Amino acid sequence: MMQSVRLKVVRYNPRPRDFYIDLCGHLAVSIIVEGDKQSYLHIGSGKEFFKADISELKEAYSKKEFEHFLGKIKSIKGYDKFASTIKGSIIPGSSIKGNVRSRLELSFKGYQDTVDSCFINAGKPVVKELLKGASGWRHYKVWNEVLSEDRGIPCNFTSMGRICVICDLFGSAGLKSLIDFSDFENVNSNIEYLDLPFGIRVEAVPAESEFRGKVFFKNLKDYELGLLLLGMGIKDYRVGRKVILGRFKYRSKLNSFKFGRIKYKLNELKLSRYSKTLSIEDVNLQPNTLVKGDLLDRLCKLLTDLALKKFENRFRIVDEVKILDELK
Repeated sequence: MMQSVRLKVVRYNPRPRDFYIDLCGHLAVSIIVEGDKQSYLHIGSGKEFFKADISELKEAYSKKEFEHFLGKIKSIKGYDKFASTIKGSIIPGSSIKGNVRSRLELSFKGYQDTVDSCFINAGKPVVKELLKGASGWRHYKVWNEVLSEDRGIPCNFTSMGRICVICDLFGSAGLKSLIDFSDFENVNSNIEYLDLPFGIRVEAVPAESEFRGKVFFKNLKDYELGLLLLGMGIKDYRVGRKVILGRFKYRSKLNSFKFGRIKYKLNELKLSRYSKTLSIEDVNLQPNTLVKGDLLDRLCKLLTDLALKKFENRFRIVDEVKILDELK
């Protein structure tokens, strides 16, 4: 039996939302689906799409069996649709925000009886090791020790008046977020229809699919901008390590299909005209400055190093894809 660890969440009064201070601007980001020809990404929409066989439909109609065929259609499960708009398939900004936020929450760890982030969707701490086959065992193998931490109730600005650093950045009940994510639009691939085990049918996009969008930030400290990058798996370079996203991301394989391996790629960073100057070592970026290329690589390392130094002993980088791929 494991012992749950009670920790005090470090909370403070949130910064102003109604005027500009510190760093403001946006990141232009790509999400690229990683893997081989059997690798896919599915982001659900909550809807189903039935893909009918037109020739069979015509034949049934010509034989006056239309009612029988309609009954057959109703008995067949449709394909779970990929999220989309009139522009095509997308990854909703809310899905990306949740992905980045949860990675950061789980990357913080207790140190000297305190922890810098609550769990916004707090469940009961894990008090015994989850064995292979148990519900959530893969999630447990990836994040392990922090799942036994008892961080208490999540932040609620309306009732508490104080929040942790992640709730300050990403928002809490009664408190607007300082970081916002646009929808990321598919720029290069088509939907494929996959028939999976257990009667699961999904729309998915294949490896090398790319989605592009923007991440807007306001009133961030330099190390907090680094924290945002770490939440996307970005550290020393503008292309991050493999991370997980979407449905089936914790599964090893479904038949021969693998799901949910992606990389975040930072294409540009732009400070708005309302931003403060960003100065780190020999890098000095004025308001209204756009950064790309090699300088962006250097900036990624400088910013993430600041974040890791700020939260030394309190933050860990977890290679979730490596751990999952090693599970049998």
